[in-house]
Amino acid sequence: MEALHALAEEVLLAEEGETAAGRYRRWRHLDRLDRPLVVLIGGTTGVGKSTLAAMLGARLGVNRVIATDVIRQVLRAFFTHEAMPTVHGSAFEVGGVAGYRDQAERVGTGIAAIVDRAVAEAKPVVVEGVHVVPGGVHPRLRERCVLVDALIVVDDPELHRGHFSARPGSRPAERYLQRFEEIRRLQDHLWERARSERVAIIDNTNVDDTLARLMEMVLDAVGR
Repeated sequence: MEALHALAEEVLLAEEGETAAGRYRRWRHLDRLDRPLVVLIGGTTGVGKSTLAAMLGARLGVNRVIATDVIRQVLRAFFTHEAMPTVHGSAFEVGGVAGYRDQAERVGTGIAAIVDRAVAEAKPVVVEGVHVVPGGVHPRLRERCVLVDALIVVDDPELHRGHFSARPGSRPAERYLQRFEEIRRLQDHLWERARSERVAIIDNTNVDDTLARLMEMVLDAVGR
């Protein structure tokens, strides 16, 4: 097996150069990091976060792929609408950007706990969801893990709109299309936040290309 890996690295070096060969070496040693890998994938509704997170987790061999909507569902179960109104609706239904910020702050406590546990257990994790605010992880936690933070967007409105007709399960496209402008405004807010925090912004026009970019980000972060 080692001979096969050595051959693969040799071919990559000859065909693609040192950058590709170095990423291959780092991919092979992902399970031997001295700090756990934490990948945060944010983005508004309908940009492909869940699909990309599942594919990235499979490619990295990471079993923990957590959606932030699960945290919101737990909060809904424990707090009444009167006590915590913003967690009782989707991010694009809770009163514009101000409502979203309140919801994201409340869900963010759970995200921080997930990252803290991953660090304590030295286990890699991928967290995805609209509540992943670019640059939102505390510096104390950043220092204790290999953090990759990315915002997924769909710049083309028609391409973004088309994603809702392909959504799986029992979620009707009409619900999202009726709120499409709110969803786009939320994307604009996250995009601006990512720019200010210098978080990578990836336009998901092609899933394979976006997945490749995320892999590059992970392997480059491991190299640093």
